[in-house]
Amino acid sequence: MWPDILTRREAEYCERVIGELRDVQWVRPLLDRIRERGGVKYETKPLLFELRFAYELQLLGLKAKYEYETGVGSSTVDFYIPIGGIEWLVELVSLQVSDAVKDATRYDGLVSSVELSSDAADLRQTPEAGMIRAQEKIADKVFSKVDGPVKFPPVKLRRYHVILCDMRGYLLNGGDKWDYRQMAYGHAGIPVSHPQREMLIQYWAKRADGLSEPIKGLFEESNPTRGVKYIQERVHFLGFVNERKYGKGCVQESSQYLANWHLFSEDAMAKDVFRAHYPMKIVKKGSACSQ
Repeated sequence: MWPDILTRREAEYCERVIGELRDVQWVRPLLDRIRERGGVKYETKPLLFELRFAYELQLLGLKAKYEYETGVGSSTVDFYIPIGGIEWLVELVSLQVSDAVKDATRYDGLVSSVELSSDAADLRQTPEAGMIRAQEKIADKVFSKVDGPVKFPPVKLRRYHVILCDMRGYLLNGGDKWDYRQMAYGHAGIPVSHPQREMLIQYWAKRADGLSEPIKGLFEESNPTRGVKYIQERVHFLGFVNERKYGKGCVQESSQYLANWHLFSEDAMAKDVFRAHYPMKIVKKGSACSQ
């Protein structure tokens, strides 16, 4: 029905993972939360994403703290991961199918189809609106209109902050690397040399002359999304995951991470930090994911 339904493959894999993690002490609070909310089902998909992330950490021989208090009010981040003298604060967010996408779904007997168009009469049913909504969901992880900044404290040496996004509910297919790069960097994230650059860039805001402008990235200072400055000041990497298989290593294989240019003076510096210290390193497709 929806692109982010709970498939049998995902459910069966998560049931196996729960069995393997049952006696792992640091994961117990997460397992308890899944159980309290009804177990493995569609409504707990965000928790099942956290479960698979925790399982990969366990396979790597790491111990994390779940729902770690960061000292920013009463808020917590999903995972605190100490490794080799470096601390990682990692918050996960699941982008589930929006009401606009559901409203755009058409049924013909047992077959359903979803029609999203830039020319849709309902602007919420456009791909551009989907990108902006995704950015807002990510920004909600750093800022609350009630509490102000949440979860991530100001940066300090030898501690890095990550927001990792489950993209399966984004639009119809989870998007691609060019969507993610525009979400982070705006149109500058798509290389000028790309032969289809103009087709890949998504536009939204109307200028005074009536022309559209590219959707601003979360790392762009001119992005109007509420709380975006706290992403720019406090989040080192945005990660995007679009799983199509479920098994050991599949989270890493389907991930892309983008560094915050406000917190790294050079691309090489960000790459060095990521490659040397981040526990959930990206792996080459087909090299690690096994069911």
